[in-house]
Amino acid sequence: MTIYFCQNAPTPWGDWGSALIHGLIGWDETTDVDSIERAGPFTPSAYICWGSLIFTHPIKEALEASELKGIRYEHLEKTHIVRIDWQDWDANKPITDYIDLDGGPSSIIEGFEHDPSLARQMPDYWRALVTGRLTLRTVPEQEASGLSSYLQLLKADHADFFKADVHGGYFVSEKAKTWLNRHCPGCFNFLPIHLAK
Repeated sequence: MTIYFCQNAPTPWGDWGSALIHGLIGWDETTDVDSIERAGPFTPSAYICWGSLIFTHPIKEALEASELKGIRYEHLEKTHIVRIDWQDWDANKPITDYIDLDGGPSSIIEGFEHDPSLARQMPDYWRALVTGRLTLRTVPEQEASGLSSYLQLLKADHADFFKADVHGGYFVSEKAKTWLNRHCPGCFNFLPIHLAK
């Protein structure tokens, strides 16, 4: 049995590119409610942002219609959507060739005004609430060799989406990996985690 650690596919421009492509998770201090803050009109159909696994509404509906297990959903409002048409930018050039930066990576979103019209055009977003659980073992002497060597699978719930006991992030079954690659192409990379011997 093999489980896969799920991570965002690499982005250009380091942390700046990650903020541009994956956005931020906003938080309202008064209501204690999280929300989506991101650039548009482009959006990945699925991505991980600040520890949250996010799906657009069409992907959430397709997941609900699938036989994949171990996941529920929480709707996130779009509270700060900014228009940045970056897809034609040359990833080999510095991002500052295209946009003035003032502050840290989050300023790429926070430094622009919310565009209500664009927010209405973009899909709704849902945060995955993963219920499947994994029991893993770490192999400290293999840590430098990467996660596939450092983590070993001991036990997994009968599910397709997982959180683990000794490592953060998201893990998926072979079935979920295949589904995500087909329905969310280019969004994620997957690292195999093998059953302990």
